[in-house]
Amino acid sequence: MLILLGLAFLLSLSSPGDAVTSLIVPPIRPSGEEAAVIFIPGANIKGEAYLKTAAAIQNASPLRLWVALTGNYSLETPNPVELPKAVENAIKQLSEAGMKGDNYTGIAHSLGGVFLSTYAKKSQLKAVILLGSYLSRETSFKDYPLPVLTLSGELDGQARITRIAVEYKKLEDLIKSPDAVFRYPVINIPKINHAQFASGVMPPAVTKYDLTPEVTEDVAHVLIGKQVSNFLTVTFDGPSAMDLLEAKGAIVDSFVDSGKRFEPLLFVKSMDEVPIIRSSPWSILCQEVMAGELAPKIKVDNLVAPTETVFVVSFPSIAKNSTDLVVKTKSFIQYDSNPLDISTTPESPREVDVKCKSYEAIQSALKVSANLTAANTTCRDLNELALNIAYLNSRSEAQQRYKSKGRPLSFQDDVTYTAGFEWAEKPLKLVEDDSGLHVQSVALRVPLHSPVFPGDFYCKVISPYRAMEWINVDSLRTHKP
Repeated sequence: MLILLGLAFLLSLSSPGDAVTSLIVPPIRPSGEEAAVIFIPGANIKGEAYLKTAAAIQNASPLRLWVALTGNYSLETPNPVELPKAVENAIKQLSEAGMKGDNYTGIAHSLGGVFLSTYAKKSQLKAVILLGSYLSRETSFKDYPLPVLTLSGELDGQARITRIAVEYKKLEDLIKSPDAVFRYPVINIPKINHAQFASGVMPPAVTKYDLTPEVTEDVAHVLIGKQVSNFLTVTFDGPSAMDLLEAKGAIVDSFVDSGKRFEPLLFVKSMDEVPIIRSSPWSILCQEVMAGELAPKIKVDNLVAPTETVFVVSFPSIAKNSTDLVVKTKSFIQYDSNPLDISTTPESPREVDVKCKSYEAIQSALKVSANLTAANTTCRDLNELALNIAYLNSRSEAQQRYKSKGRPLSFQDDVTYTAGFEWAEKPLKLVEDDSGLHVQSVALRVPLHSPVFPGDFYCKVISPYRAMEWINVDSLRTHKP
């Protein structure tokens, strides 16, 4: 808030955008269909930091491509107040430098993309390219008025791959539309990080969260240049039929390749909760594990409570219908607060609270003999299962990174209570330090002979998706941010 107030004060002293400058880079091709990309930098990154990225795009593009690098924003941060004038001035300078036509595309990195995507909807721009950035969560592609390329890095520790997976899912939902993949491509480049969309020394906010890339900066720029070139070629329909055909083929190939990294994440994410019916597959699996060898003899239902208040007064139950013994479980899924959709915040739940019935309660209802091994299942066992699910569903490259340089995810024995109010007020313990992430569950076991809630077994556990996000992103930092 202080930064915003300071920015507002500085801008009140002059006309917004007057101080912003543009470095114009002329085309490298002597002739051909013209277009221009106007760069909006990330926070605390100078416009000149994108010179090498721009050169890679020009080298890859069959278009006669102009470039404008905007910079010198107040507090070295692009902002909604100065952005309109910055783009208008860039267009004016491009025209004065000799550009003909009006095929302008805004290309923005990180925080710059947040502001550009909003501004661009009512501007002279004809397309948007987001580098390590994304549209707001509530914005659907079909409602966005311009073509937009969402370009991400596999090892981007700031605009994490799990956040971009949300955008990929949006596109998948539109894929029946024949032009969706060309108008709104969501592409993930393997082995590059957030900083490699630019060059030079990055600000502390980037270096604190970013992951270590596995390709050089030069290689990263070449890969970025090809993806941007393909999008521009398709968006501006040319310059030749062959160029267009090749660009469309390359976008489809990149979309399919990106899916190899996004789909495992989305699959495990789907275990958290099924929308509309508000059921948690992970919670159902937790109950089945608690039931041990009796799991095939029961049917498990689950309902995710919409609020914590509703969850507190919801309880598991066992009932018989005409064919099955039905165990009805209750869940509440808690996420880290993230009203501003900040990409460094994990996408996965902070904890999953599950109210189940114990093995003893199910064994008693079925009237079968007890298995003492199954009766000793703990919440820690469920956490270890979550990690196993996450690891096995991660790609082999991610598994290798986690084993070789990732900080491990480890578990402690449960803290067990006998009173529901004690269990309710204690959160799942997640402690991150330089050695890894340490998890300790909160459990509640009610004896079968108890007069109140007999045979209830409650756990606060980690989500498989939180474990997977740790394996694929957060564990790969050397230090806790």
